[in-house]
Amino acid sequence: MAEILTETVRHPSAWYGRDLVNDDSWIVHLEPRHLNEIAKAVASVDRRGLPFAALTKDDFPLPTLAPQLRKWQENVVSGRGFYVLRGLNTADYTDEQVGTIFWAMGLHLGQAVTQNPRGDLLGHVYDHGRRYGNIDVRGYETNAHLPFHTDSGDVVGLLCLRRSKSGGLSSVVSAVTIHNEILRRHPEYLAPLYRGFHYIRREAALTESPVTPHRLPVFGARDGLVSVRLVRNQIRAACTKTGVPLEPIEEAALDLFDELAYDASIHLDMDLEQGDIQFCNNYVILHSRTAFEDYPEIERRRHMVRLWLTMDQRRPLAEGFPPQNGYGDRQLIESAHQAASRPADAAGIGNPR
Repeated sequence: MAEILTETVRHPSAWYGRDLVNDDSWIVHLEPRHLNEIAKAVASVDRRGLPFAALTKDDFPLPTLAPQLRKWQENVVSGRGFYVLRGLNTADYTDEQVGTIFWAMGLHLGQAVTQNPRGDLLGHVYDHGRRYGNIDVRGYETNAHLPFHTDSGDVVGLLCLRRSKSGGLSSVVSAVTIHNEILRRHPEYLAPLYRGFHYIRREAALTESPVTPHRLPVFGARDGLVSVRLVRNQIRAACTKTGVPLEPIEEAALDLFDELAYDASIHLDMDLEQGDIQFCNNYVILHSRTAFEDYPEIERRRHMVRLWLTMDQRRPLAEGFPPQNGYGDRQLIESAHQAASRPADAAGIGNPR
């Protein structure tokens, strides 16, 4: 087993939600000059008829915003681990143009990776009418509460295109704080969490290889940095599929993890406004969502757009704690970019229903 960190981590990423409720430093704002740069870049892309995935940074120049995005992103990579960018005037653009803007911001920060075996590079988070809990259903396809979990990119971006009628509150929690609290309360639980668990492979749940062959650690530590990976529902599903239950100490460790994540003094709740963009370090932050109720009109229903990015300078990870590279290898990612670059396949993010 990899080395277990047994010292309290003192780092900006080890924060408590209670300290941020009245501190809005995690919200940053676009300035008028930034909005003007975005408008000019969108107009240029439209004139040239470029699909979003065919764009380069030079096709979508952001002279003052791009350096500012990279500066803000330093806080995601090596600071608190998240922030919310506010002020994008989405009402002035079509859904497809908003998708292009979001994609172009990502170009200035890293490289997009695929979010499912289909090779989608811009993910759509909305209610597909599917039932959460079914073995082959992913939570973002439903309107259900999503427990705290991590995604499969170095950085996860979520843009609020439209809000729900009610509910859909977003929450984030520091995995480093949870690690510190487990160390303080039940240090014996760290060993099973560092050892990790088998996961169901959602898109392969009905195949002959439905479960990961190797355990995936919840925690990994290197150079004094703690990293996290956890989707508990997939662990449960793997146990159901294999018929092998968790050991009592494993169950207890995960229960304490959940208890800490849902502690109102530890996590931070936020109600994303239309046009808000939330960026999270996937190795430091777990995120959650409350259940929501939609408007009856299709065009008004809740719709988030998601971007998974790998960064040029990647986080140092413990041996046996593999990096998050989306749903495919480099060949699949390149194929997805090529497919999305073709006009016939680059419909943007218009309402998918």
